Amino acid sequence: MYNLKKRYGNWALITGASSGIGEEFARVFAIEGINLILVARRKDRLDKIAEDLRNDHNIEVIVCSTDLSNENFLESILKEIDGREIIILVNNAGIGKPGEFNHTDIKYDSDMIKINCLAPVVLTEYFVKTMIKKRKGAIIFLGSVVAYQPTPVMAAYAATKAFNFSFGNALWYELKKYGIDVLTVNPGNTATEFNRMVLNDNSILSRTAGQVVNNALKSLGKKPNVVDGFLNKLITTFSKFGSVRFIVTVTGLIMNKLYKKNYLSKQTSQIAQ
Repeated sequence: MYNLKKRYGNWALITGASSGIGEEFARVFAIEGINLILVARRKDRLDKIAEDLRNDHNIEVIVCSTDLSNENFLESILKEIDGREIIILVNNAGIGKPGEFNHTDIKYDSDMIKINCLAPVVLTEYFVKTMIKKRKGAIIFLGSVVAYQPTPVMAAYAATKAFNFSFGNALWYELKKYGIDVLTVNPGNTATEFNRMVLNDNSILSRTAGQVVNNALKSLGKKPNVVDGFLNKLITTFSKFGSVRFIVTVTGLIMNKLYKKNYLSKQTSQIAQ
């Protein structure tokens, strides 16, 4: 047990809660007796998760089906919350897909920046006011190992994660004087729906969503950021050494190989079917 309810409070809001790491955060919080606001686009998935958590853990669960790329997403969430005080905020939602930048769609990239970067800023700015008033709270950002170096084949996505990493670390310093714990958790290859859609890389080295969440919650309040998994720690440590040219070249070779082997082959297979 992480003693989250005693440390922070009764209500948590999780974005991207319909699968993967977001869903796992919801399940762990429910075990801790924390009431939940689950935010994602897929209402059917959220409704099923909410029903299970209510029945299994006797907590309140509110579902908010909204698209974080929409301008009025905050209003939609606040309408569902109806004045409840959020003391734990998990900025987990994110989208991304591989491909060389000159082949990407500007509408998709614009929405990605809104979801991955703007939405966490908007949500944090709004809910941190209550946390400051209460002199306690927790804010978790989902970064990534790609935040540690420019990443060819996922250039814009990696840049959004670098934003999360920088923003979260800065807030860790600014908000600690108010008793608010801020953590940026940086997973690598994780066995989630997002990973299957992006690179289809189901390596035996993949971490699970449960491992990522456990690592995050053990680190919360102890450090500004954490890299999940020993291999990922090695990768991010390696990125600190050598020239940018060398690091980006190595990263580009690896990403191109994964892209061609997994994502493109998967797309070709789907077209053939």
